Amino acid sequence: MSFASVALCPALEEIINFPGIIGRFGNGLNLDDPILIFLNIAESLNPMRVMESDSIASMKLTIQSIKGFFVKKQKKLLVHDVARNKLLDLVIRLSDLQAVSVKTFGGKVVELFVEKSRSVGYVKQKLSLKDHELTLDGEELFDDQRLITDLCKSGENVIHLLIGKPKDFFVEPLVVNHEIELPSLLKELISSTIEGLEKGNSPKKSSDGSGGAYFMQDQSGHKYVSVFKPIDEEPMAVNNPHGLPLSLDGEGLKKGTQVGEGAFREVAAYILDYPITGPRTFPHDQPGFSGVPPTTMVKCLHKDFNHPNGYSSSQEDTKIGSLQMFVSNVGTCEDMGYGVFPVDQVHKISVLDMRLANADRHGGNILVSRDGNDGQIVLTPIDHGYCFPNKFEDCTFEWLYWPQAKEPYSSETLDYIKALDAEQDIELMRLHGWEIPSSCARVFRISTMLLKKGAEKGLTPFAIGSIMCRETLEKESVIELIIFEAEAIVSLEKTEEEFISTVSGIMDRYLDKYSLN
Repeated sequence: MSFASVALCPALEEIINFPGIIGRFGNGLNLDDPILIFLNIAESLNPMRVMESDSIASMKLTIQSIKGFFVKKQKKLLVHDVARNKLLDLVIRLSDLQAVSVKTFGGKVVELFVEKSRSVGYVKQKLSLKDHELTLDGEELFDDQRLITDLCKSGENVIHLLIGKPKDFFVEPLVVNHEIELPSLLKELISSTIEGLEKGNSPKKSSDGSGGAYFMQDQSGHKYVSVFKPIDEEPMAVNNPHGLPLSLDGEGLKKGTQVGEGAFREVAAYILDYPITGPRTFPHDQPGFSGVPPTTMVKCLHKDFNHPNGYSSSQEDTKIGSLQMFVSNVGTCEDMGYGVFPVDQVHKISVLDMRLANADRHGGNILVSRDGNDGQIVLTPIDHGYCFPNKFEDCTFEWLYWPQAKEPYSSETLDYIKALDAEQDIELMRLHGWEIPSSCARVFRISTMLLKKGAEKGLTPFAIGSIMCRETLEKESVIELIIFEAEAIVSLEKTEEEFISTVSGIMDRYLDKYSLN
């Protein structure tokens, strides 16, 4: 057990060890004068004065105010009862405290005692190190939520930390659930992004799209490893780099979406893009059925991001957004004829888009790659910031007009669709920190239901997608008509489960007509 001793010593020869003390207390001490005591912790003496009428309990309160100690119950004992002694040893229990030494830039060591339940951020706050980083045995302590107890090593009484100079950049995961471990693929993605920045390879702003997107380079600077999209640079967001007007009501460019939520939707699309074996159980690195690139939420700082009000390398300039693995490609679907795309590649994207009610699927956000020695074409869907809308009005799927969409699903794809579970998906998103709005959750339940029912009845992606998408801007889609009909039947007092059940019955009637045709 750690302990500290308190030396109560009115003798002059003891006071001389602390220059300047004599001038404050004089050369002659008696019981009417303040009594000087020394708090001895980790071989460091700390002077403190008390009055002769003070009790031991009040002394402990005074010590606590200086060092943050816990006060334990103590019987009353006046200081003058023990002042005759040259030395008074008190034992203060420090089982809940941890000694921390922090080395500054100039080599000075600052020592403090911190409750083990405190965080790294608390230590920074105590030492006014908000914009600095701390390191422990070479490990950079980026996560301010790390607890002191987690840094303690067995048998060591002191944690030795170094203050690092504030960097002009950093990338770190945005942790919303400490019980979920990042898969190694995402850890490597973040590490390779940091390595590129450390080599001085700055982010390259994309000229495409209506929001801020930055290609992050590797160590060599010859290739990209990731793409960062800050939420404050989304279309119609406050720091959008393309001059788009600020959203007045919070709605995004696509109806049914909200400005500032694009990054969460990007990550949710990756999380819900299950491997063929079933829902993701982290950590693992299996690719998803539809091929959404690995994506995670991060905090990122760099001068080359859009900072309209100037850049100061402070925490205020830190941006939050999605970090997605960069996929090497030979272009997008806009760059070549759709006739060369394999049916299974088109179908896998159709499953994702209809399930998530994607409001922005066009040829420009489907990458084309060539895999293997035979150069087989692989399609990779990106840009999912407009998935999970709260209405179907803007759902658009460019693949709907490709001939592959009129081919039936394979048995493997049908099995994958059959296993989908909207309620399980909503809970999974909640586990990862995104509480999907109720209106968006309703659309997600209905879109998943339509995909499952349509596939079960043997409908093609074209047939199912045609139910979900409008033929013209003014004409409601079939799925919208189904919802309107259900809303006319179900009263507001009914539960969400009852509403979805009503939609299901009406949907069956419509789908029967499609299956007959």
